[in-house]
Amino acid sequence: MCELGERLRRAREERGLSLKEAASRLALKVAVLEALEACRFERLPEPALARGYLRRYALLLGLDPEPLLSLYPAAPVSPLPPPRPKGRRLPWGLFLALFLLLGLGYGAYLLLRPSPARVVELPPEPAPKAPERYPLRVASEPPGARVYLDGFYLGQTPLEAPPLEGGRRVLRLELPGYRPVEEEISLDRPLALRYRLQALPENPGPPPQEAPASSGKLVLKVEGRSWLRVTRGGKRLYEGIPEVGAELAFDLPVEVRSGNPGAVRVILEGKDLGPLGEPGKPLTRSFP
Repeated sequence: MCELGERLRRAREERGLSLKEAASRLALKVAVLEALEACRFERLPEPALARGYLRRYALLLGLDPEPLLSLYPAAPVSPLPPPRPKGRRLPWGLFLALFLLLGLGYGAYLLLRPSPARVVELPPEPAPKAPERYPLRVASEPPGARVYLDGFYLGQTPLEAPPLEGGRRVLRLELPGYRPVEEEISLDRPLALRYRLQALPENPGPPPQEAPASSGKLVLKVEGRSWLRVTRGGKRLYEGIPEVGAELAFDLPVEVRSGNPGAVRVILEGKDLGPLGEPGKPLTRSFP
């Protein structure tokens, strides 16, 4: 597997997404994402369209698309056709007969051909202009809100995104315990946006808390970068990428899904059970 495909696959697994889920969010076929991760570029459409798919996939996974686009190979150059093998020389008599037949056929063509049509040369179409790109800054109070642009995750506030394609875009902010914010923005110039989030009247579930280990609780100590999702009875209690060093406490029972289990230490009812799993191997573990 090439470096491009390895980066895409690792980022997707850290987010806990299957190929089918990612393809559904992007409205693409699963075969397109499989070809990108396997570096089977010959199975993709023309390079311009394939590079657009790669850009959208990278933004969905929270990656900077520009380094990945630099790894996408240029269009291959068609090889020259092999030289034709030399055949046997024709006898002079046969060569002369063929020459006479060709001459007679060309003379008949000159006599019977219609008058040539007038050819009007159209000016070449101008090359499509590349879309303008503008930087985007998003801040929130309180900070730490997840930022989505047209459904693609960009990061957490305060956020300074790389230059993005301009146009009408949909911006959404989400933070557990606060009312989501969603609005349409016009990205036709560098933007710096700031939002004050409104707390919900009732929290649907216990939010993650930085608390020491205690009896009847599960504490997750984040010792490295890892995507986490915590659920109870199918209800999502937490999902995101917490800061390194954070401690998330939950009442039992819960189910934990991690994209990098080796970076998450488990303390169950005051007892240190060590890492949740092996580094870089996503898994789901239940704690009754």
